Amino acid sequence: VLINKKVPAVLDAGLCPMLCIGESKEEYEGSLNTAVCALQLSKDLAGVSKEEMKKVTVAYEPVWAIGTGLTCDPETAQDVHAFIRSWLEKMYDKETADATRILYGGSVTPETVDDLMKKPDIDGCLVGGASLDAGKFERIMNFK
Repeated sequence: VLINKKVPAVLDAGLCPMLCIGESKEEYEGSLNTAVCALQLSKDLAGVSKEEMKKVTVAYEPVWAIGTGLTCDPETAQDVHAFIRSWLEKMYDKETADATRILYGGSVTPETVDDLMKKPDIDGCLVGGASLDAGKFERIMNFK
C-alpha cells in the first residue's frame, strides 16, 4: 500500500516514477514470478490513469538477483517483461502497454547485457553495482 501512495505523490510533484517490481528467490523457485508481479502491479498502479502512465517506467528487478551477481536468464526475463506488457494492455490498452518503458534490473553485467537487450520486451537496463566501474558501465552502455 505504501508504494501506491508514493507513485501518485511522485506524479503529483510533476516527476516520473520508476516502479520496481520483482519476486524473492523462493517465489522464483516456486514459479510465482508473474503472479507476484501481477499483484505488485495491481496494488502499485491502482488509481494511476492511462494519461499518467506516460510518465511511469516499470523495472523488473528480481529481488534474488539484486547485488548477488546472479542474473535472471534472458528467456525468463523476456517472459516476465512480456507478461508485464500484457498486464498493462489488459489494465489500460495496447497503446499504453507498448509505450511504457519496461527495464530489467538485476545484476546487469557486461557479460549479460547483450543477450538481455536482444529481447523485444526489454526496453533497457537499470544498472546497479556495475555502474560504479567505468569500464563495465561503458560496455553496458554500448551493448551489441
